[in-house]
Amino acid sequence: MPRWARFVSCSFTGFLVSLVGLFVAAYLYEGRSNYWQSAISFAGSPVFWYLAGVVGLLMVGALLLARLLVRFYPLPGALAGTLAGSALALLYATFLVATHAREWGGLLHRVWPAALVLALPFALSGGFAAWLWDRLD
Repeated sequence: MPRWARFVSCSFTGFLVSLVGLFVAAYLYEGRSNYWQSAISFAGSPVFWYLAGVVGLLMVGALLLARLLVRFYPLPGALAGTLAGSALALLYATFLVATHAREWGGLLHRVWPAALVLALPFALSGGFAAWLWDRLD
């Protein structure tokens, strides 16, 4: 398989896994009875598509960072993808918190546990995408 096709397929697969993982993590974190109905209505909004673009960019970055880690350090692909996905997710959460710190003010003690929950789907999808990259080689 050509590298560009492998990159596109692994990035898209990681994107789908992380997007589903984010919905599941939000469900587990929120735990409301009408969550899925609200999630489906949110999926039709422009804000969702903006966030989907951010998730896609994070997955592309996670896959690129994972391949750099594999190239320069003797790490297995799945471990490098897990590290890359969690690092980029935590960097994004830090950026998000820093840009909204004034608005959220007293809620910062509640934001960081949510940021760690946010990092889990990216870590898993980064590891899966890097594992898939090695299998499609």
